[in-house]
Amino acid sequence: MTPATTSRELQLEIAHNVRHIGDYPTREGRLTSHSMVRSAGLHQLTPAGVGALSDYGITVIVDLRSTVERERDVTPDPASAGIRHVIAPVFEQDHSPVGMEKEFPGYAIVYERMLESGQNAYRTLFEVIAETDGRVLFHCSAGKDRTGVAAALMLGLVDVEDETICEDFALSASLLAPVLGEWLPKMAERGIDEAKARNLMASDAEDMAKTLAHLDRLYGGPAGYLEGIGLSGTALSAVKAKLLA
Repeated sequence: MTPATTSRELQLEIAHNVRHIGDYPTREGRLTSHSMVRSAGLHQLTPAGVGALSDYGITVIVDLRSTVERERDVTPDPASAGIRHVIAPVFEQDHSPVGMEKEFPGYAIVYERMLESGQNAYRTLFEVIAETDGRVLFHCSAGKDRTGVAAALMLGLVDVEDETICEDFALSASLLAPVLGEWLPKMAERGIDEAKARNLMASDAEDMAKTLAHLDRLYGGPAGYLEGIGLSGTALSAVKAKLLA
C-alpha cells in the first residue's frame, strides 16, 4: 500500500502531520530531496500504516519523544516491515504540547532550550541520516516542536532560505487541526484551558524565525551548531548529499 500524497503530506492510517521536506529550493538553485519525512506520533498506526511507510522507502524511524511519552503512547514495532526504530529523546521531562509547563515562556525560548537539552538527540538523528541508505522518518508527539527544530536544522544545513524554513514550520498548525478535538480534552485534564491549549498547539513562523536568528548568533548557523555537538565533516557531507535531490 503506497500512501496517497497531497503536496508534501503523506496520508497514513493512522498518523498526523506526516510530510516530506522535499522540493524546497536552496540558495544555490538545488532542490531538497524527499528522503526525510517528519511526523507527529505514530502510536495509532495500523499494520497498513506501517506497511505504507515501508512502501514509501522508510528504513529508519527516529523517535524524539521522552520515556513518559513513549510508554504512554506506544509505537507499533516496525521491525516486521524492515524498519529500524531508534530512540533519541530531546528531553526526559514531558514537554510535549499536552505536558507543557504551566508558565509557558513562548516557543522561541522553548526551542533554544531544545537545542541545548537535545544535543545528543539531534546528533543521533543526523548520524542515523548519514549512515542510512533509505528514507528516514523523524517524529515527536505533535511533530511540530522537537521535530520542527530538527527539520529547520536539516533545511538550514543545505541553505534553504529562512523564510521557506519558517513556512515549512508553520504548516503544522493546519495539519494538526483534525486532532485538536482529541487533544484539547487531554490538556484540560492537566489544567490547561482551551485558550492556552490552542496557543500551545500553534506553529507561528515568527517563533522559528527567532530560533534561526538564535542559531546564527550563537553558532553561525545550523552547520555550526551540528559541528559543535559533534557531527564530523564526513557525516555532515553525507547528510547534505541525502538532503539534496
